Amino acid sequence: MLYEIDAGDLIDFARRWAGLGDAVADQVSRVVDDPPAAAGLRRADLEVNPNAIELARERISGQNEGIDTAIAEYLDLLAEARR
Repeated sequence: MLYEIDAGDLIDFARRWAGLGDAVADQVSRVVDDPPAAAGLRRADLEVNPNAIELARERISGQNEGIDTAIAEYLDLLAEARR
């Protein structure tokens, strides 16, 4: 639905998102937009700076369920790849 978020919450999210900066926001967008590949890995695993994703998690966590889920999945995949 278009109006599921309160206007104040939307403004808060917009401020937090803008505060990430263009480089970190681009990294988050890659993680959110990159569908899982057949092998269970994402192209973003090779193209995204994990530190940028951690920073975004710290700053915008709890603001958007879809973004939170994509970040959590990315970090889980990254942890598995490092084992």
